[in-house]
Amino acid sequence: MQLANKWKTLIIVCLGIFMSTLDGGILNIANPSIAEALSISLSAVQWVTNAYMLVITATLLMFGRLGDRMGMEKIYTSGFVVFTLGSLFCSLAPSLLLLVAFRMVQAVGASMMMATGIGIVSNSFPDNERGKALGITGSVVGIGNMAGPSLGGLLIEYFGWPSIFLINVPVGIIAVILAYRFMIPAVPSFDSERHKFDAPGTLLLAATSILLVMGLSPDLNNTWLIIGLLLIPLFVVVEKRRTAPLINFDLFKIKAFVYGNILGAISYVSHMLIYFLFPFYLQNVLPLSPAQVGLYMTIPPLIMAVTAPIAGNLSDRWGPSRLTSASFLIMALAHLTLSTVTLSLDSVRIFVGLMLLGLGLGTFGSPNSSYIMGSIPPDQAGYAGGFIATVRNLSYSLGTALSVAIYATVLQTNVAISSVSPSLIAIQTVYRIGAILCLAGLLLSYTTHASRQSPDTYGASEDQA
Repeated sequence: MQLANKWKTLIIVCLGIFMSTLDGGILNIANPSIAEALSISLSAVQWVTNAYMLVITATLLMFGRLGDRMGMEKIYTSGFVVFTLGSLFCSLAPSLLLLVAFRMVQAVGASMMMATGIGIVSNSFPDNERGKALGITGSVVGIGNMAGPSLGGLLIEYFGWPSIFLINVPVGIIAVILAYRFMIPAVPSFDSERHKFDAPGTLLLAATSILLVMGLSPDLNNTWLIIGLLLIPLFVVVEKRRTAPLINFDLFKIKAFVYGNILGAISYVSHMLIYFLFPFYLQNVLPLSPAQVGLYMTIPPLIMAVTAPIAGNLSDRWGPSRLTSASFLIMALAHLTLSTVTLSLDSVRIFVGLMLLGLGLGTFGSPNSSYIMGSIPPDQAGYAGGFIATVRNLSYSLGTALSVAIYATVLQTNVAISSVSPSLIAIQTVYRIGAILCLAGLLLSYTTHASRQSPDTYGASEDQA
């Protein structure tokens, strides 16, 4: 990749990020309309989302590895084509079965982009600008998430639910044209044995990821979760015996890679406790209208859009450890603030809590990603990007399941003792536990400060391990 094209490359990657995050934000408010139009229940329409998440989780590392083998630019551009076609087919789907099938096609394209986008940006910019570039991608994530609910509401009201998928088509066509013109494919320099495709590992990882996510769903039997857990040691044994395993165990010798992904998992799980559950509080406990709920839930991504690029710049100057520690403290304060909500609307308290969440997330994302990507060899950037995205998706699933499990357990307990407001107590309990989780992240970030003062190089990280 020629550095002269680094900003054009960043724009193209940001288009993909914007399209995928916008699609996710829009779909959250479109599910009731889809259920009504297709005459299906809400429990059935959830698979429009679940199938998408499962496919992405199961294929990210595979596409990250293929990106390192075939060239990340090629995989990313092909992903744009697949995502755009999947979006078009989704807009034309006449039934739930076909819609879910086309969402899976869309997910394959999204996975190809997610697995390679971070690696492309990381390799396109020099070390002293990597944090800034990743900060810009974090800002685009915030803008996409922020625009999704409001834009989705307008599209559904005036054009119907198919329009939420159809809007991706012109954006995708423009991005594909730009990618073929400006994203000059780098010739991968790799050891063919090291990057040999690992079919058994890919299939085992896919099966394990799918079973774990299915097992976390409250609508399915927990047996799936048990089987998924049993597949983990089998997966490790099989991978250890492969000459070119899907899991690059050498990277787990790098402290920066391990710490960064653990901290990322804690962050993703904790903020899903708010993203998933808080709209239920706003709409069912207070209650507010869906439009008002959407307005409140734009606060975190709005703050993220502002703070992510600033955090990226500061990360380049100060190193990531101070910022990630501060972000966990801020997120803990967000959970504690929201754990004090009551049965009456307190706009100031809600605004402060959601603002703190956005500030914490914006401060965490780009420094942590820059820290991880700066610690690995460039020819492993595609794999690392796919691994980060896999951790994020699995953590989102765990965070959603954890919020539901805690809420249901506390709710049932308080109903049994005839509590005045069991729903409120359950929500407050979830956020107190969320605060504890964030404080655990703060402790880990602080205790690993010495090895995280600045992004390590691959060789230096190996020496530290």
